[in-house]
Amino acid sequence: MKLTLRAALGVPLMTAAALTLTTVPATAATGDLAINGTTHTDPSGCYALDENASVVDNLTDQGAEIHSGADCTGEVLDVIPAGDDSRVTEAQSLFIP
Repeated sequence: MKLTLRAALGVPLMTAAALTLTTVPATAATGDLAINGTTHTDPSGCYALDENASVVDNLTDQGAEIHSGADCTGEVLDVIPAGDDSRVTEAQSLFIP
């Protein structure tokens, strides 16, 4: 009985370990992200926005999330697709991987 229990527990653990080792990490955005005229090359992370209005030009290969709160907290209000631009109002931050 112990042998069967060990085998039953071993398979899921080995499968989880294999999946962890084969997981490919996400890549950072490449290209330029312009916020109110300031350009960030190969941006990554959280950027502050002007709460009243910001002009965002996303010339990267990743979508940029627009957050209602500071420091990329709060609700995701919109996503600016790669290669697109937008005038953002009533948002406090932008996240790009």
